Amino acid sequence: MELTPRLQDVINIVKQRGEINLKDLALELKVSPKTAKGYVRELTRLGFVEMDEKENVKLKVTQEDPVESLKKIIEIHESEINALKKEVEELKTEIIKLRKKGKYTTED
Repeated sequence: MELTPRLQDVINIVKQRGEINLKDLALELKVSPKTAKGYVRELTRLGFVEMDEKENVKLKVTQEDPVESLKKIIEIHESEINALKKEVEELKTEIIKLRKKGKYTTED
C-alpha cells in the first residue's frame, strides 16, 4: 500500500508539530476542514494517526510489531522514491523535447 503525497504531507506536518488541531492542519494544507478531516480519517484507518474529541491530531503511539512499523516506514519512503522517479522521467522527456527543438545541447 502506497500513501499519496498529500497523506505523506499530513504525516510530516503532524510529526513536525507533535499534535495539531484539524482546523490548523487544514490551513497549513490550504484545504477545507472537511477535506483535511478526510485525510485524517484515512490515516486513522491505516493506523498512522489518531484524533481526539477536540479534533487534535497526533501520531498514533502503539506497541506495534517492529516489523510492521518498518513496513510502514518503507511504504512511505517507497512512495516518495516513486514520486521522485516520476519527476526524473518527466525531466528526461522535457530534455528530449528541447533537444529536438535545438534549444538544448549536452555542451550547455
